[in-house]
Amino acid sequence: MMATIDELRQKPHWSYSALNTYLNVCQLQYFYRYVEQPEIERTSVCFPFGKAFHSALTAQAWECLMGSSLTREEIVNLFAESFKIETEIAPNLIYKEGENFDSMIALATRMLDAALANWSDFYTIKGVAQAFRIEVPGLKAPLIGEWDFLVQDGRDVCIVDWKTSASRWSAGKADRDLQATAFSYAYEKLNGTMPLFRFDVITKAKNPVCETHYTSRDDSTFRRFESLAARVQDAVDKGVFLPNETSFACAECPYRERCKSWHSTLVYSPSTKRLNQDGRSSECRVKPTSDSYSAR
Repeated sequence: MMATIDELRQKPHWSYSALNTYLNVCQLQYFYRYVEQPEIERTSVCFPFGKAFHSALTAQAWECLMGSSLTREEIVNLFAESFKIETEIAPNLIYKEGENFDSMIALATRMLDAALANWSDFYTIKGVAQAFRIEVPGLKAPLIGEWDFLVQDGRDVCIVDWKTSASRWSAGKADRDLQATAFSYAYEKLNGTMPLFRFDVITKAKNPVCETHYTSRDDSTFRRFESLAARVQDAVDKGVFLPNETSFACAECPYRERCKSWHSTLVYSPSTKRLNQDGRSSECRVKPTSDSYSAR
């Protein structure tokens, strides 16, 4: 029996979130989150919100797999219970101006209505919350992850991933998304067939909408992914962790204050002829981490 995602996280590993943080968000945030792991300064409410929203839809998917369905009230209550737990354990939780616990429950209710109105996977679900673990050439630890759910889409298996978003996705965003690449790569390696991939994107708005975005990958994309992964591993081993001064994630970065003094913590190592963070060896290893607040 395949281990759960929580079990897989107990051992050293790579995840899509880790690769994406290094490649597309900020190398220095990667260092703080996965290598140094200092105390989290702030947690945006969007992270526990996304986890609770995901938990509610997962519960509905399990019910559908068993031939049943939850009521609207049951799904909203599941979200509220999960959101309460997640906000209580989130370190230094931050709400945006005008937001509070009750307003987030109201927003989630509208968004769940939009998601359920778009729900068409009552009879085609093949799997829910399936964890995976694969080896990727160049990575020194396995790549792990979890498919939200798998459905039969005509003759193809389709990986479905739920996303909450502040705005609608632009055309082509799904085709460039690293998660779709990594998760499709894992499915193909484990099953020998190429899947479809579908993002169900629910907007955080007064009148939320749920849009589906299909995408697919090919062998060329997978070879490019392997090259990217190998180069990330090499850069991490060499201690390359530069701040992204214009990252979209700066405003809600959990290490924002620490980042401001980053330049004063660099120490030159004569043995390696490199600048190292706080005098550490330039060869860094990714510690086991829960990935609890991955941007979903």
